[in-house]
Amino acid sequence: MPSVPPVLDRTPPSVLLLCLACMTLEGYDVIAFGAALPFLLADQAWNVSVAQAGVLGSLTPVGMLVGAIGVGLLTDRLGRRRLVLLSAAVFSLAMLLCAAAPGVPAFAVGRLLVGLGVGGVLPSIAALVYEYSAPGRRNLNAALAFAGVGVGGALAALVSGAYGPQFGFRVVYLVGGAAALVVLPAALRFLPESLIHLRSRGRTDDALRWADRLGLDRDLATGPADDDGADPGRGRLRLLFSARYRATTILFGLATFLSLLVLFGLYTWLPQLMRSAGYELGSALSFLVVLNIGTAVGPLVVGRIADRIGSRRATAGSFLLAVVGIAVLSQPLPAGLLHAAVVLAGVGTVGTQILINVFVASRYPVRARATAIGTALSVGRLGGIVGPVYGALLVGAELPITALFLAFAAPALVGAIVVAAVPRGDGAPAGRGVRQVHGTTS
Repeated sequence: MPSVPPVLDRTPPSVLLLCLACMTLEGYDVIAFGAALPFLLADQAWNVSVAQAGVLGSLTPVGMLVGAIGVGLLTDRLGRRRLVLLSAAVFSLAMLLCAAAPGVPAFAVGRLLVGLGVGGVLPSIAALVYEYSAPGRRNLNAALAFAGVGVGGALAALVSGAYGPQFGFRVVYLVGGAAALVVLPAALRFLPESLIHLRSRGRTDDALRWADRLGLDRDLATGPADDDGADPGRGRLRLLFSARYRATTILFGLATFLSLLVLFGLYTWLPQLMRSAGYELGSALSFLVVLNIGTAVGPLVVGRIADRIGSRRATAGSFLLAVVGIAVLSQPLPAGLLHAAVVLAGVGTVGTQILINVFVASRYPVRARATAIGTALSVGRLGGIVGPVYGALLVGAELPITALFLAFAAPALVGAIVVAAVPRGDGAPAGRGVRQVHGTTS
């Protein structure tokens, strides 16, 4: 019977705050494209078409795919901390490149590099939050940290609405790149390394120093390095596609694909869709602000519910919230009801992806969690690549506004079905919420 490592009983506030700050940078940088898109399309010097905008919008998910593939494998070997810092630096510098780009080619390179950095930071942040959370708060803490995506996205829309009319699309990227000057020095000093990673590399002294700095039980720094007793030489990818985990890995990849298709499609094209529905530019951007408020606040509630009822039902329910919210947007309703629908859509897009990350982490042993998250995100990035092009095709086809929104809602409905089909882990009974089973949650 393998020894069981001590259980964390509280979350260090500094870890959660720094992960939130990094995700706020990430959210701003990803959503900046959709926020600035109306001004980019209006820029006569570049004369970007709708089809070109769809391709440019897909470059960030392409970079995220490359980053997720590379870092999803490297983070378990090299550590979360260094990769978070490096990835955040890459996407912040890339934002400054977008701001200074003399033309579309340089801008395209910048958006690709933004994705590369974002794809690197996501698996590491998700794994750090999971590790430094008490078992009963993992979904809530993930929602708190990943609320930064919504906060950053709302800030991008606000900056675009306030300064875009005067300064054009470049100002949105300049502000996003400059914000890293505040966040990165703090993360460099205070963001800890994974204690599990340090133990597995025999760096007990470093693990003890971090445990002392964070006020944690020193046993967390000296406990067993592996939680499942598996052969440490066995490849992580081989484990993910072994008979035990193969169906789970495939379904998580498909669920993430559908989630990110809806997320990137909606984030890229929502302001333009609302303009097609007859709203002025300022009002259309306000919907993007509200969407991101929903992504920041809503998942906190959903995350807490997930800690009580389990990730499966909460994730499927979040997909269904996206279906309802997006479908309602297709109707000519009063502004208050439409804003409420946008909030639901926000909860059901980023909220769903947050819950999927935790759901993935709950189904694999510690040593493979970041790899599992990175693998799911790698497949999912294909959905992120398809989403903006999918939206461009729909907008370019000049379909009725109802058909446009329903076309975005359909993948979310399929996503709910896929999540419901994920096999149960370690024989956990239905309806029992989150519990510890051999070091993983069920």
